[in-house]
Amino acid sequence: MTATLTIVRAGILTTVQDLGRPRWGAFGVPPSGAMDAFAARAANRLVGNAPGAACLELTGAGAALTVDEARLIAAAGADLDGQITGDADGDGAARSLPPWQPALLAPGATLRFAHRRGGARAVLAIAGGLRVDAVLGSAATDVTNHLGGWQGRPLRAGDRLPLGPAAPASGPARAISADTVAAVYGDPFRIRFLPAPGATPALAAWLVETPFTVTPQSNRAGFRLRAEGGAPPLDGPPAERLSEPIAPGTIQLPPDGQPILLMADRQTIGGYAVAGHVIAADLPRAAQLWPGDRFHFAAVAPAEARRLLRQQAALERAP
Repeated sequence: MTATLTIVRAGILTTVQDLGRPRWGAFGVPPSGAMDAFAARAANRLVGNAPGAACLELTGAGAALTVDEARLIAAAGADLDGQITGDADGDGAARSLPPWQPALLAPGATLRFAHRRGGARAVLAIAGGLRVDAVLGSAATDVTNHLGGWQGRPLRAGDRLPLGPAAPASGPARAISADTVAAVYGDPFRIRFLPAPGATPALAAWLVETPFTVTPQSNRAGFRLRAEGGAPPLDGPPAERLSEPIAPGTIQLPPDGQPILLMADRQTIGGYAVAGHVIAADLPRAAQLWPGDRFHFAAVAPAEARRLLRQQAALERAP
C-alpha cells in the first residue's frame, strides 16, 4: 500500500513544489517551483532525496499534517515553529522541529507549524518525496494558472498525497550548519542586484538609496513594493516598451513608479521598464520577505554576483 501524507490544516498557503519548469518560458509557461530553491535543495538533502524531489512549500504559519508511515522529514528556509505532537512513545509534550535539521515523523503524530518566527516560506521535505504527476516535467504548482502540483491548486485540509518509496539510509544527514545559513540569509533586509543595461546611474542610485516596503499586494508571482521616498528619476513616468523575456528577480517599474520584484510564478515576458535584477545568490533571501518588511537594495557588479553564486554552490556541496 502506498504511504500517504494527509493535510490536517493548510495554513495560509501550502503548495507542492520542486525546482520548477524553467525551460518552458518560450511557450508562455512560468517556471514556478519553490520560491527559495536553496531551502528546497537543502531540505531534500537532509532526508536523502534528490535535490529536485517534490516537497511542500509553506507560506507563513498554520499548516498541520500527518503521515501514515514513519518518514524522515526536514524543514528549511523560514522558521515557522515546527512542533511534533502525538508520538506513540512520547509523554504527550510537543517536540520541536528546528529548521535545517532532520527528524523522524511517526505514524499518527502531527506536525504543526505554530508561529512565524522569522522569514516567510519554509520548505518541508519528506523522505521519498511527494508522488504527484509531473506536468511539463515538473511537479511544481503554478497557482496563477492552476497548473501542476496537486490538482493545480493550493492544498486543502483533507488532501491525501501519496509518498514515494524512501531509500534505505544509514542515518539522517547532518544538519545544515549555522554558518551556512548565515552566509545565505545573514543580512535578510539587504538584497543585492545588478542594474539593468538601460538603467541610468541616477536610477540605480535611487534603488540603492530608497528604503522599500513589501506591500500586502504581493504573491508568488511578484512582490509589489512601496518606495519610501520620491519617484524614480525618470524623464516622465516609466514608459512601457516592447515586451522582452523576464529574468528571475527582475525589478520592474510600472507606470505608477512603484517597483515590482518578480518571483517564481512571474509572467515570462513584460513591457514595463526594468531597473535591475536581483542576483541569483540573493533570490533565497528575497523569497523570505514578508508583507510589511522594510529592506534596501544594494548594487553589485557582475563579477561579484558570479563570485557570490559560486560561493553559495560550494556551500551546498560541502559535507
